[in-house]
Amino acid sequence: MTCGREWGSGRADEWGKTGSPPLPLFRSRRRLLEGAIGLTASLVLLVLQGCASAKPKGPDKITQELLSQPKEVLFEKGKTLIEKKRYELGRKYLSFVFETYPNDALGREALLMVADSYFKEGGTTGYTEARFRYRDYLNRYPGAPRRDYARSQFALCYDKEHPSADRDQTTTREAIEQYRALIKEFPDSGYAGAGRERIRKLTDDLAEHEFAVGYFYFRKGATGAALGRFVTLEQRFPDYGAKDKLFFYSAESLHKLGRNEEADKYRSRLLTDYPDSEWAKKARKKGWKSTPPVAASVDNKPQTN
Repeated sequence: MTCGREWGSGRADEWGKTGSPPLPLFRSRRRLLEGAIGLTASLVLLVLQGCASAKPKGPDKITQELLSQPKEVLFEKGKTLIEKKRYELGRKYLSFVFETYPNDALGREALLMVADSYFKEGGTTGYTEARFRYRDYLNRYPGAPRRDYARSQFALCYDKEHPSADRDQTTTREAIEQYRALIKEFPDSGYAGAGRERIRKLTDDLAEHEFAVGYFYFRKGATGAALGRFVTLEQRFPDYGAKDKLFFYSAESLHKLGRNEEADKYRSRLLTDYPDSEWAKKARKKGWKSTPPVAASVDNKPQTN
């Protein structure tokens, strides 16, 4: 206890004499303060140096190239990239050429090449993007030397997306319409010949869609509705490539409706005109026989099932 009092008393006496902490303690605190100030100053200096050295970011390498190279160089580079199937990068060069020189022959060709690149990618997105650009080409350049090619490709974009016979046929009809526009504008073009062939095939697809709807009704027991579709098909699509099948189901529908005389006409037509078809074989298995040829036709009168 005495020691505690003496120590405390001595410290108090010491401070009481000088009015301030002992010199060693004062110096220690001063060094800590000076160190903190120095560290703060160093950090501020580093930040200022970093700000001074930072420069505004310039254009990237591709942009610099687009802005500095002649259009011929940019076109060839874009073309090469497209040939290597690097479509997205190649389109950057070609799109710049087209957008910067739209009235130049090279700009016109660049637009067509961008459209082709999307077409090659395929898929719904690819064909849609390609179609937009082929249409842009056709609208911008009515006298372009490759206009027949662009119109053919425009039709082909719809053609590539035409669905199976049991689906909506909007794109099929649009493809036919665009092929007809091609043939009308360029009747002597090589693309027109291919367009005529595609029209025949797509028209057959439309006919097959009509049959598919009729067959659906037939299976559901809606025989009158089925016959209506079969008659419409025969009248609208005289060149339908599966008439043997059509005649078979037309005869079956008429038979179910009790119109056997008209049914016999279709049976005879099937066995006479398509004797070797699978539908003729099915007809013989059912006991159908050929009668003297008579033109098979049906008045599409309303029927109750």
